[in-house]
Amino acid sequence: MDIRQRLLAAFELEHKDHLAVIRAGLREAEATGEAPDLVDIHRRAHSLKGAARAVDLPEVEAISHRLEAAFIAVQKGDAALDAAAIAVVRRSLDAIEDLVAWSLQGGEEVEIAGVLADLDGLAGGRNGDTPPPARSTAASAAPARAERRTPRPRGEVVDAESAALVRIAAQGLERLSETASALLPEVEAQAGLGEELRAMRQEWRALDRAWRHLRVQIGRGAQMDKGADGLDGHGALPALMAFERRFRALGGALDSAHRSHDRLLWSMRRWGGGFQQDMRRLRMLPAENQLSGLGRMVRDISRAEGKEVEVDVRGLEVEADRTVLQRLKDPILHIARNAISHGIETPAERLALGKRPAARVTIAASVEGSRLRLRIEDDGRGLDRGAILRKAAERGLIDADELSSGEEMPLERLTEFLFHPGFSTAARTTELAGRGMGLAIARREVERLQGNLTIAERPDGGTAVTIEVPLSLLSQRLVFVAVQDQIVAIPSADVVRLRTTTAESLFSGVGTPMIRIGEEEIPVTSLAALLGMEAPVVPSAERSLSLVVVRAADRRLALAVDRFVATRETVVTAAEETGLDSGRYLGTVLMDDGGPALVLNIPGLMPLPGSVLPAPARPAEEATPARAHILVVDDSITTRTLEKSILEAHGYRVTLCVDGREALERLSEGMEVGLIISDVEMPRMDGFALLQAVKADKRLAEIPVILVTSRASDEDRERGLRLGADAYIVKTRFDQNELLAGIRRLL
Repeated sequence: MDIRQRLLAAFELEHKDHLAVIRAGLREAEATGEAPDLVDIHRRAHSLKGAARAVDLPEVEAISHRLEAAFIAVQKGDAALDAAAIAVVRRSLDAIEDLVAWSLQGGEEVEIAGVLADLDGLAGGRNGDTPPPARSTAASAAPARAERRTPRPRGEVVDAESAALVRIAAQGLERLSETASALLPEVEAQAGLGEELRAMRQEWRALDRAWRHLRVQIGRGAQMDKGADGLDGHGALPALMAFERRFRALGGALDSAHRSHDRLLWSMRRWGGGFQQDMRRLRMLPAENQLSGLGRMVRDISRAEGKEVEVDVRGLEVEADRTVLQRLKDPILHIARNAISHGIETPAERLALGKRPAARVTIAASVEGSRLRLRIEDDGRGLDRGAILRKAAERGLIDADELSSGEEMPLERLTEFLFHPGFSTAARTTELAGRGMGLAIARREVERLQGNLTIAERPDGGTAVTIEVPLSLLSQRLVFVAVQDQIVAIPSADVVRLRTTTAESLFSGVGTPMIRIGEEEIPVTSLAALLGMEAPVVPSAERSLSLVVVRAADRRLALAVDRFVATRETVVTAAEETGLDSGRYLGTVLMDDGGPALVLNIPGLMPLPGSVLPAPARPAEEATPARAHILVVDDSITTRTLEKSILEAHGYRVTLCVDGREALERLSEGMEVGLIISDVEMPRMDGFALLQAVKADKRLAEIPVILVTSRASDEDRERGLRLGADAYIVKTRFDQNELLAGIRRLL
C-alpha cells in the first residue's frame, strides 16, 4: 500500500467524523432553534480543507474552503443560518461524502458546480484567500487510477502488507466455498460409521461371552467322554482352538479399526472445521465494502422526488459474507425508495407540520449472534393505516365488515398487506413508486437469503424496517428436535433457550398456557400443532416437557417438542431450490442417513399477535382426528423423505414405497389410501405402469393419483393424463403450494 493510499484510508475515517459532528449540530439547531457551535463547525471545515489538500482531493478542498468562508460570514452576522442556508450546507456535506467515495471506488462523476455557487452565495463573496481551483473530477482522478493500474516492475521490493494480498476470481472463491460446505457434512457422516463400529464391538463382546460359556461346556463334555474320537488331537478340538485364535484376532482388529476411526474422525473434524472457518473468514468483508454508496444513492432518489433527505449510514464496520452483502443492496434501495415516495414529506409539508425541512433516513447495521441486522428508519409520516385498509378491501384481502368494524387491526397483519405483489397506496404511478412491487421484491430476496423482513412504526413518527439474515450462507448452526415421527431443525439464532420442565409449571393465561421464565411470561404451544400435525395428548402434571423458547423480533414463544436431538453446524439448501414454502421453511439439510430434515422459518411460523394459538395438547379421551392417508412412491430417498416431511407437517398420514411394484403389492394386500403421489422413472415398475394398474383395478380405480416427475415433455404429460393421472407436476418447477393445493382439491 503506497503513501497516498494510506493517507486516503486515514482521510476516509477523519472526514466521516467531521461530517457527522457538523450534521448533528445542524439537527440540534433545527430542533431547538438555538445556534450551533459555530466555532467548532468552522474549525472542522478548516481541518477538512487541510486534510483534503494533503491527500490531493482539490474538489473536497474547494468545497471545504467555501464552507469555512460561509460559517465565517454566519459568525460575523453577514449571513443568516436559516432553513435555506442549512439546506446549502447539507448539500455541500453530501457532495464531500460523495467525492471521497468516488475517489476510493470510482463510479459516476460528482457534479459540484452548483454546490460551489450556492456556497459562494451564502458567503456573500467573502472567500478570504483565493479559493483553490476545483478541477474536473475525471481529470483529477485519472492519473491516480492510472498509477494504481501501472504494473509493478519485476523484482521491485514490496512491503509485507501488499505482498500478502492475492487477487482471485469470485467464481473460483464460490467453488471453493461450495467444496468447504460439502466437506463438513461428509465429515460428520463419518460419525455414523463410528457408531456402527461401536455397535459391532458390542456385538463381538456379546459373542465373546457366549463363546467363553460354550468353551466351558465343551471342556466339561471332553472330560466326560475322553475316549471319543471327536475330541482327540486329530478331531474337532484343534479346529475349535483355531477358530478361537481367529476370533480373538478379529476382535483385536475390530478394536484397532475403531480406535483408528476415532482418531481420524477427530483429525478430519479439526482440519475440516478449520478449513470451513478459514473459508468463512475469507468471504467475510466489512459491510462498507458493498454498502458504502447507499448514502449517495438515497440522496439521488430523494432529489429526483423533490425532497430533502439527510442520510445517516452507520455500523458499516461489521463484517458479513460478501454474497449476502451484495444481495442486500437491492432490497435496501427498494425499502429506501418506498420510504421516500410514500413516507417522507416535501420540505414545505414538513415545515407546515413543525418538522425540520430535511427528513432523516438512517441505515444501521449490527451483528446479533450469527445474524446480520439492518434497520432502515425514516422520520416521515409513517404508515397510512386508513389507506392500507381501503386498498386491502378493494383487493379483497379483507371484507367490508372488517373495514367498517372500527377495531384496530394488529400492526403485523396490517403490514402483511404491503408485501402482496401489486399492492400500493400511491395515488399515481411514477418512475419510482406506485407499482406495488418494491416491498414484495425486497422480502422475496431476503427470504432467499434465509432471513426475514418486518415493518414497524417508530414511537416518535415514521417507519422502521428491519432485515435479519445469516452472516454467512456457507453453513448455519441448527438445533435439531423431534416432533412426532420427524426430525426438524431450528436456526440457533432464533432460539433463546432450551428448557426442560414439568407440565405442572404451566399456568393459564388468557385462554393460552403460559410459562414463567425469569421475569418473563411466555405463551406455550406445541410445535406439532403449529405445523398442522396432530396435537399430542395432554401430559400428566409430573411428566417432563421439552420446550424450545424461540424469538421473532420482540416476541417470544415456547414450543413443546418430543425431545432435543442435537446441535450442529451444517449447510442449509434454500427453500426455493426444493420448492418449499419459504414462509414456513428456510430450506432443508441432509441428515446422517442421507434423508432431508426441514429447517423451520420461525418468524414465518409465529402466529400474528392477537390470533389464537393452536392447542398445545388434546385430552387423552379425545378421539384422534381422522387424517387422510397418502401413499408416496419414489425411488429417491431424498425426494420421498422430503415429500413425507411436507405432507406430515400439513396433517396427512404418509406411507412410503420405493417403486411401483412395492406400492401395488401393498395396495393389493388391502392397504387403504386416499391418494397416491408417484414418481415416473423407477426400477421394477415405473409410475406409468403403476398408474395403469391402479386404474385397471375396480377396487383402486377411484384413488386419485398425482405424478411428480422430472420428465417435462408434452408427450409424457399427455401420456400421464391419458392413463388417468389427476395431476402432473414437474420436479424442476416443483412448488410445495401447488402440490398441497392439488391434494386439497382431490381429497
